Amino acid sequence: MLIVVGVIVGFLLGVAATLHILRKDTIGNLVIADDPEDGSYMFLEISRLDIERLRAQPTVKLNVVNKGRTHK
Repeated sequence: MLIVVGVIVGFLLGVAATLHILRKDTIGNLVIADDPEDGSYMFLEISRLDIERLRAQPTVKLNVVNKGRTHK
């Protein structure tokens, strides 16, 4: 029984660590929005503190936020 609890706790700690590492490397949000007149458009949301990090890196990671309708 103790081994099962240890495996479950280890799995949960691994998932939490992975999510923390993946979120730490993102620099901002790429927001996709729909406009009834103009169609879809995208814009970048980053804080002023992240601008220097953005300039220093050859590649960056963004979270995609879909604020538009779902396409079927």
